[in-house]
Amino acid sequence: MLSLTSGTELRRFGRGRLPRLAVAAMLLVPLLYGALYLWAFWDPTGHLDAMPVALVNADAGADRDGARVTAGQDLTDELVDGAALDWVVTDATDAAAGVRDGDYYFAVTIPADFSADLVSAGGETPTAAQIDVTYNDATSFIGTTLGRSAMDHVRDGVAATAGEQAVDQVLVGLGSARDGMVQAADGAVSLHDASQQLGEGAQRVADGAIDAEDGAARLAAGASTLDGGVRDVAAGADRLSSGATQLSAGARSAADASGPLASGAQSVADGVHAATQQVDALTGRLPALTDGLTQVSAYLSARAAAGDPDAAALLAGLAGADLPDAATLSAMTEQLHALDSGAAQAAAGAQTLSTGLGTLADSSVSVASGASDLASGARQAAAGADTLATGSAALASGTVTLADGATQVADGTGRLGDGAQQLADGLSDGATQIPDDSAAQRTARAGALSTPVAIDDEDVAPAASLGEGFAPLFIPLALFVGGLITWLLLRPLPTRALATPASGWRVALAGYLPSLVIGAGQVVLLLGVVGLGLGLHIGHPVGTVAFLLLVAACFLALQQMLLSVLGSAAGKVATIALLMLQITSASGTYPVETTPAFFQAIHHVLPMTYAVGGLRSLITGAPDARLWTAVVYLVAVAFASLAVTAWKAGRLRTWTVARLHPALSI
Repeated sequence: MLSLTSGTELRRFGRGRLPRLAVAAMLLVPLLYGALYLWAFWDPTGHLDAMPVALVNADAGADRDGARVTAGQDLTDELVDGAALDWVVTDATDAAAGVRDGDYYFAVTIPADFSADLVSAGGETPTAAQIDVTYNDATSFIGTTLGRSAMDHVRDGVAATAGEQAVDQVLVGLGSARDGMVQAADGAVSLHDASQQLGEGAQRVADGAIDAEDGAARLAAGASTLDGGVRDVAAGADRLSSGATQLSAGARSAADASGPLASGAQSVADGVHAATQQVDALTGRLPALTDGLTQVSAYLSARAAAGDPDAAALLAGLAGADLPDAATLSAMTEQLHALDSGAAQAAAGAQTLSTGLGTLADSSVSVASGASDLASGARQAAAGADTLATGSAALASGTVTLADGATQVADGTGRLGDGAQQLADGLSDGATQIPDDSAAQRTARAGALSTPVAIDDEDVAPAASLGEGFAPLFIPLALFVGGLITWLLLRPLPTRALATPASGWRVALAGYLPSLVIGAGQVVLLLGVVGLGLGLHIGHPVGTVAFLLLVAACFLALQQMLLSVLGSAAGKVATIALLMLQITSASGTYPVETTPAFFQAIHHVLPMTYAVGGLRSLITGAPDARLWTAVVYLVAVAFASLAVTAWKAGRLRTWTVARLHPALSI
């Protein structure tokens, strides 16, 4: 078995630091191609949240069933909160400028009628809502592709929600119709209940009518009894009349028999009249009597004073006698006159009384008999009245029951009317809520329901094909590899030029200009094959050719500098490593924001980034600030590389053993 340390090709790499580094480079270059590339593009779709995307909400909102609908703001909040992309909420002007200048990979605009279109599915003019998206393939073809994919998911999500709202809006009429049907059912239930109550009320009315009939019958019987009593009262009244006749006859008999009484009363009256006349006569003689008594009293007083005891006794007796005076006699006379008048009246009344008492006595028997009959008739009338009262009470009770039943009938009838009205209203409302569409409206509504949300794409710089989208990366890549091949065949610094006293700039240009001629040929051939053979559409052919010449010049100058400074072997390895770093960080495929932070950091430093960006604006888009920035940067890199190469050429005028016998050469 051959030894790895003697007599083999690898033996010469065991001496010196540079050969050992060459072995390390041989081991690491595949790692750069494999691991570095995989690292850069390990999960770009998992980092789409770093892609800046403009989001413009121009939705004006809409009203639905009295409620405010702001679907645009809801969608904006949902997108921003979801953070699937780096949404930048801005206005239409900034969004348009940002997409055009490459600040945003694309812009999403929610139009002013977004909410109105969403709620229109149940209206007169159903219209599918749409979301406006503006792409720019000149910024990143893969970014546009990822954006379209992302927007498909956004549309599906929004369409699902919007579809529910649209279907709900369309079915709200059916829901309202269902509510109307429920109301109609409730009305029917109420109608049924009212019918039952109406039946119960009718039954109670019938029962009341029966009670009223019984009461009326009893009232009739009581009335009949009352009639009999009244007849008895009439009969008693007849007998009472007959008794009264007899009493009248008796009164006449008494009058005939009252003669003696009247004569006696007249005699009394005559006696009283005679006494009155005597008193009147006495009253007339009273003054003379009084004078005589006065004289007698004076005489007796004189005699008594003379000591005549008999005169004194008479005088005492006279003094003790109570003789009436004139006033007393006058009063007595008036009384006797009144007595005389009363006696005369008494005589007349006695005669009348005697007559009446006789008649009354004779007719009292008949009066008593008539009164008895009258009492009996009255009792019968009372019994009839009781029966009548009982019948009337029964009639009243039946009437109350009839009234209650009639009230229930009225209530049931009212509820029956309410239920019928509720049923009619519910059916009417349900009917009005169900859309009455024309054929055109049905077609439009079906379209709005099947596609509630649509994406309206607009690309300010569309790529015609996948090849056109990737061309801005692969053409600079091909020129960089072409430069690498060129420097495999050409010397970065010609040995003859180094042997002359020429300046470093002349030596550098002596090696650079031949490569630049080759590079120009590569540009022409590459564009000819890609443009004519593959059909690549180039928006600005002249500008593209000029820019690619600058790209080739920059790459060649940069590679010449690496080879001159690091040496042939190390310079080639460094060039290959630089190629890998540029491929992974130039944003030629996936947006650089989706790559790890390391590649984002070197993205703005490496020249291929500017080569890709400038070429995109020339092939797909329109020349803008990015192109001129790329031109300035590439010119600066090319000039700086040539300056370093010229400096290194000045230092290489001194030959050493290491230069004459390099430890490693490629």
